[in-house]
This record gives sequence, C-alpha cells and structure tokens, in this order.
Amino acid sequence: MRKKNIIMGTLILSASSIFVRMIGFVFRVWLSNTMGAEGIGVYSLIMSLYGVCATLATSGISGGVAKLAAKEFAEGHAANARRILGRALTLSMMLSCTVGILLFAFAQPVAIYVLRDVRTALSLKYLAPGLPMMAVSGCLRGYFIAQRKVGNPACSQVLEQLCKMAFIMALIAYWLPRGVEYGCAIVILGITVGELVCLITSLLGYVRDKRQSRRRERAEIRGVTKSLLSFALPVSAGSYVRSILRLWEDVLVISGLKSFSGRQDTATGTYGMIKGMVMPLLLFPLQLLSAFVVTLTPEISRMSGPANRARLDRTIARILQFTTIIGILIVCIFMSFSYEMGMMVYKSAEAGEMLRLLSWLCPFMCVETVTVSILQGLGEQVSSLRYNVIDCLLRIAMVFVLVPRWGANGFLVMVMASNLFTSVLNLNRLVKITGLKLRIGEWVVKPVLAAMASCQIIRVICNFYLFEQLPMWLGLSVGIAVITCVYIVVLFSIGALSFEDFSWITEQLKSTRGTLKAEPEKSYYRV
Repeated sequence: MRKKNIIMGTLILSASSIFVRMIGFVFRVWLSNTMGAEGIGVYSLIMSLYGVCATLATSGISGGVAKLAAKEFAEGHAANARRILGRALTLSMMLSCTVGILLFAFAQPVAIYVLRDVRTALSLKYLAPGLPMMAVSGCLRGYFIAQRKVGNPACSQVLEQLCKMAFIMALIAYWLPRGVEYGCAIVILGITVGELVCLITSLLGYVRDKRQSRRRERAEIRGVTKSLLSFALPVSAGSYVRSILRLWEDVLVISGLKSFSGRQDTATGTYGMIKGMVMPLLLFPLQLLSAFVVTLTPEISRMSGPANRARLDRTIARILQFTTIIGILIVCIFMSFSYEMGMMVYKSAEAGEMLRLLSWLCPFMCVETVTVSILQGLGEQVSSLRYNVIDCLLRIAMVFVLVPRWGANGFLVMVMASNLFTSVLNLNRLVKITGLKLRIGEWVVKPVLAAMASCQIIRVICNFYLFEQLPMWLGLSVGIAVITCVYIVVLFSIGALSFEDFSWITEQLKSTRGTLKAEPEKSYYRV
C-alpha cells in the first residue's frame, strides 16, 4: 500500500505539472497576441528582474525543507519536521520581505537605471507583494512533498495558474488601451493574485494537516538554521550569479537593438517577438522532455557506484539515443511547419521565419537538458554551474559585439552559438567521466536520414492536400501526426529503433516511479 501511494503521488504531481505547463503555454500565446510584440517585450524584461528577485527571496530554502523534513518524517519525528518548516518560514519571510520592500521603494530608480525602461516601474511595485507569498508557499510545498502528501501542492499550482489567468483575462481589456505600461502592470498584478491564491491554499492544507496529527511529541532537533543554510546557500549561489547575468544580458540586448534600429519601441518589439513569442514555442517540447529526464535522474544516481559502471554506461547511451531521436524529430516538425505555426499561433510570418532559423538548435538543447541532469545525478553540479557561468559571460560579450551591428540577426547568432557551446561542453564532460562511446551513426546519421525522408513525404502531402483542403489547425495537426509516424517507421526500417528499446524505457519508468521528488524551484527559462 505504501509503494502504491508513492506511485500515485508521483503521478499526481507529474500530471498537475504537465497540465499547468500546457495551459500556461496556451495562455502565453493568448497574451502575446493580445499585448503585441512590444508589450510582450516589456513583460519579458520585467520577468527577467522577477527571476533575480525570486532567487534572492527564496534562496533555495524550500528545497532544504523538502530534504530535511523528509528525513524526519522517515524517522517518525513529525514535530521535528514542523520545527524545520517553522525555521524555514522565518528565514524566508526575512529574506523575501526585505527584497520586496526594497523593490517597492526603489521601483522607479530600478526601472530607469537597471531595466532602462520607465514603463516597468508600476509593474515592479505590483510585483513586490508577491515575493513573500511565493517564499512561504514554496516552504509549505516542500513540507507537503517531504510528507508525501502531494494533493495540496498539485491543487495549489493548478489553482494558482487558473486564478492568475482568469484575473488577467478579465481586466486586461480595460487596462491595455491605456498603454503598454498598464497592460504589463495588470499581468504582473495577476501573478501576485495567483501567488496569494497559492499561499491561501497551502496554509489551509497545513492547518488541516496539523489538526489531523494526533500525536504530540517534543521537538528535539538542533542546528536547524545551520542545516537549512548549508543546503540552501550553495544551491542558490549559482542561481544568484546566473539570474543577475541573464538580467544584464536582456537589458543589453534591448539596448543593442535600440542602437541598431534607432527606436525604443522597435527594439522592444523585436526582443518581445524572439524572447516572448518564438522561444516559448521552441521550448515547449523541451518542457515535456524534462518530465522524462526528472524520472530517470534518480536511477542514474543509484547506479553511480563502480559496481554498476557497465549498467550505467548502457543506461546513459540509451537516454542519449532517445534524446537525439526526439530532438531531430522536433527539428523536422518545426522546419516543415514553421510558417504555418507562426501564422496560426501568432499570425506572424516573421515569427515563423525566426522559428525556422532557430529550430535546428533543438537537438543541442535536448542534449544539454539531458546531459546536465545526468551530470547532476553523478555529482557533477559544479561542472555544469561553471559552464553555465562561462556561457553567460560569453553571451554578454557577443551581445556587445553583434547586436548593435546586426540587430535581431546578431541576437539569433548569439543564441545559436551559446546553445552549441554549452551542449558540447556538457557532453564532453559526460564522455570524460564515464568513458561513454558516442555512436554518431546510430544516434545522429540514421535519425537525420529518417527526418529528411519524412520531410519530403509530408511536404508532398501538404502541397497537394493538407493546407489546400483542410483548415490550417487541422492540416497542421494531421501533418505533425503523419510526419511523426513516418519518422518512426523509417527509424525501425533502417535499424535505428527496435522494440527492445521501447521495452527498456518502459522498465526504467516502472523502476523509478517509487522515488517521489520535490518539484524544482520556479524557473525562468534562458533563451
């Protein structure tokens, strides 16, 4: 029964996370079409600062709660777990309230001198109250996950997303006509309302949980603050650096685009189209892939000993095989239907063209996502952090050189070079510490041949039937389904896939369901 509950909890948490991501993507598309490229550009700039403030406000403490409280619950010391939660709430409130007060008080100077856009000032004031709420609800989420009661975290994140969407959709029509500043402000206020709903739901769940706990035991654990900080600070140190560097990069991108075009609105619109419209569409499949990665990472950790080296190598090889196959399929789909996606989702041929140019990065982004998770499972967090910081610095240098001269094309070149750089570094590190042999023919050449055959077949079908006879959304759906089926059939026919591969992935998923992991901190995706 205990194992069944763990599996059910994992499924609930995963399903709610995927549901929130999917409706969040749909809402982001609606928001982009409603606010336009310039509005979404200002919003994306605000969210870059939001990432810095959220990192400073939470400092990884919620992850510390999940880790330390889980140990106490496993030993039957519920009172100790509640004491850990209480100390974490105290630390989180101190940090988050300090950051929130400073942000509210200095919103105008931050907007002018840091973000270099005075239109963000009002949004920053509306953003500040949500930081303490996010910090508290994050600690409570970690407590519930440590207790393996995932119903409350799952319900909270779904309600947060739905309430935020409903609030913004109800009011943005009245605020946006007053200007981009007010449109962004109502979106940020909606985020704060969502955090409030999440906080209330989490608090109600905690009160109910505490009432149900009949046993009264004395808390005896010591050194709680030291344990929390010793876990949270090393984890957060890298996040601090990355968040600040990414904010600096975003500000420099808009400044460089302004130097290239000579107009602030044009620069913000171009930035919004790339960062707020094209990249979310490109990253959406990777978000679904990340669920697969999180499921397999604990298995990598369990096999990291010398006695399991052969099994570890086979597992990593299989994971990379599936990763490259999926990444090449994504390229195939985006290359074949970039124009149709741009027109259907954003009603913009320019967005479709940018999507086509960036689509070939998908295999590298997939490989980077997977290799970073594998390296973390092998205890190589420092290497990934070092590569990430180096990459951020190189991106800033390329922004200085390329964007003022080439505009949007310079930004696209920078994104391509950055993702290629980090994926190669992380893959090279993985090969070095494991001795893995890369099977380029099986993992790359054959899938590329299958993708080329699929593209040719689907384009013939599209030209003669799909987009001539069917509505665009239906033709696109049928086209994606056909291209995926043809791709898989060709892979089987040339020996790049077998039924044994699918049997292996099924066995791995079954073997890792017993591990209930805490959700990662709220992330702010890098372009």
